[in-house]
Amino acid sequence: MSFAAIEGHEKPVKILKRALANKTLAHSYLFSGEAGIGKKTTALALAAAVNCQNVGEEGGCDVCPSCRKVAAGGHPDVHLLVPDGEEIKIDQVRLVQSDLALKPFEGTKKTLVIDGVDRMNAASSNAFLKTLEEPPGETLIVLITSLPQSLLPTIRSRCQEIRFQPLSRLTLAQALTRKRGLSDADAWFVAALSQGSMGRGLDMDVEQEKTERSRLMDLWSGLPQMGPGETLALAEAFAKDRDRFDRLLMIGIECLRDAMVYRETKDERLLVFAQAGEQYRKWGERVPRAQMLTDLELFAASQSLLERRVSAQLVAENLFFKMGRG
Repeated sequence: MSFAAIEGHEKPVKILKRALANKTLAHSYLFSGEAGIGKKTTALALAAAVNCQNVGEEGGCDVCPSCRKVAAGGHPDVHLLVPDGEEIKIDQVRLVQSDLALKPFEGTKKTLVIDGVDRMNAASSNAFLKTLEEPPGETLIVLITSLPQSLLPTIRSRCQEIRFQPLSRLTLAQALTRKRGLSDADAWFVAALSQGSMGRGLDMDVEQEKTERSRLMDLWSGLPQMGPGETLALAEAFAKDRDRFDRLLMIGIECLRDAMVYRETKDERLLVFAQAGEQYRKWGERVPRAQMLTDLELFAASQSLLERRVSAQLVAENLFFKMGRG
C-alpha cells in the first residue's frame, strides 16, 4: 500500500513523504477530516512506508513481505485499533500499550493506528495520554477522527495534526469510474451525493438512489391530481416511517436546488442528478421561479419540524396539501 494509491490528498501526502525523506517523522499524528475521505488509507500507507524493505519515493513498494502484511492486516508491528461496539475501551488501550513497549518484531517501528479516537471513553483517554506523553522509542502513532474538537486538549496538543479535505467532485468521479466501473454519468451522480467521501462513494447503491429520485418526481407530479382522501393516506404512509420521510425531504431539497440551477444555467454538469435534466427543463418551463423558492422553503421548514419531533403526520399533511396546489 503506497502513497500513489491515495486519491486527491496531495498536501497531506506531501507532508508525510517529506518527513519520511528527511527522517523527521513525528511520534504522533492526528489525521482529521470528514468520515470516509481517505484518512485510514493514508495512515496504513504511512505504516507500510516506515516498515517497507524497499521504501521509495511513493513510500511502500507494495511487493515486499512487509508491505503485503500491512495490506492484509497481518503485520506483527502494525496495529489498527477500532471501537469495540460504541467505544474504545481501556482494556483495548492497555493491550496495545503493552505491545508498543516491546521492540519491533520484524519492522522498523511499532505503528499504532486508532480509527475513531474520538470514541475513547474517559478511562481509555486518560490511560492513552500516558503513551502520548512518553512514547516508546521506535513507535509511530496515528490517530484518526472526524471530530477533532471532541478530543481532550492534552491529546490533541501532543500530536501533529494533518487536516484532510473532502475530495473534489471531479477527483471522486474519476476514481469511482476506475474502482467501480461506473459510467461517467453515474460516477458524477454518486460523487455529488458522496460529498467528497470515497467511502460513501464506494458503498452507495447507484440504482437505488436513482429510483428514489424518480419516485419522488412521480409523486410530486401526481399530487395535484389526488383527492383529499388520497393525500391524507399518502401522508399517513410517510408518517409511519420518519426516516423514509426525512429522506424524502432531503431529496426534495436536492431536486429543487437542481431545478433552479438548471433553470438558470442549462448546465447538466452542475446538477446532482444530471439524468433528470429534461425533467428539470420541463419543470422550469411550467413552474415560476417564485414558486420554486416557496417550495424550497416549505421542504426546509418541514425538515426542521421533523427534527424537532413535531408530529410527522401533521408535517406530511401540510407538505403534501401545499405541494398539490398545482
